[in-house]
Amino acid sequence: MHAAVLRYFDQVARHGSIRRAAEALHVASSAVNRQILKLEEEVGTPLFERLRNGVRLTAAGELLLRHSRETLADFDRTRLEIAGLSGTVTGHARIICLESLLLRFMPQVVAELAVAHPQMTLTVVGIDPGDTAEEMRSGRNDFGVLFADRRLRGVEVSAIMRTSIGAVMRPDHPLATRRSLTFTDCAAYPVVMLYDRWLLDLIMATEFAESGAKLVPRIVSNSIEFLRQIIERGLGIGFFTPIGFIDEIERGELVHVTLVEKLLADSTIAILVPRGREPTLPARIAMDAVRRQLRSFAKRLPRHGFASNLAQRTQEDEAM
Repeated sequence: MHAAVLRYFDQVARHGSIRRAAEALHVASSAVNRQILKLEEEVGTPLFERLRNGVRLTAAGELLLRHSRETLADFDRTRLEIAGLSGTVTGHARIICLESLLLRFMPQVVAELAVAHPQMTLTVVGIDPGDTAEEMRSGRNDFGVLFADRRLRGVEVSAIMRTSIGAVMRPDHPLATRRSLTFTDCAAYPVVMLYDRWLLDLIMATEFAESGAKLVPRIVSNSIEFLRQIIERGLGIGFFTPIGFIDEIERGELVHVTLVEKLLADSTIAILVPRGREPTLPARIAMDAVRRQLRSFAKRLPRHGFASNLAQRTQEDEAM
């Protein structure tokens, strides 16, 4: 079928080599080459420049590649929709999310989907907040469960959950009874931080320029789970949403105190979808499961500062 020819073309473009494309497709190189020559004959112009070490798309090839990928995506969506008519959903969804959600939220989503749609497969990848824009532009992912950032372009917000970035510490810490904190307040004590500080560095620089304080983290890591254990041992204050620490907060083992900076106190977790891309059936089903779990999870978040819950916002959105 036409889709098979386009897949051959897509793989050659992706690998820059007929031989490597054939290996990825598990077919003979001669078969791939014949299909490419046939396609070039059909469109009436070369699609690749033949180089000594591979091939490179021509201008015509670039145009056809865009059409090819859109056509293949539409074909896959239609195929999955047809399969869904029988009541059995197959196919794959790729989701990116914050590491805190990967630890304490996404396992519930995956468990729900595994029971309801056992033939669906999922890829769930944790990313740093600073990588959001690149990942949403890449075309690799069906949707993300990430911080909503007004600076992002080319994405649509499907659902939101309001939370806050605050200081996480043990309940016996001197600052644990405060209703809110500034970075200057925290700078007098040992601090631990994620390697990717997203917008924290900018806010701290502005605040410390006025207060004259200085904050040097005692420990820096790219693992929330590692930093959680460090905080539990009383080795420092960390700056996070309560999501990755919700169980410990509920048990009274840790405390989350909101930071007064508005961008941090009024943070939003959102389902982000690439604009102009129609989600596949598995992606839509996965997004529905995320929405349901967000409603449930939001009720567990500490109700202080600017924190709110998704259930109320969702009702407001549905009424509009």
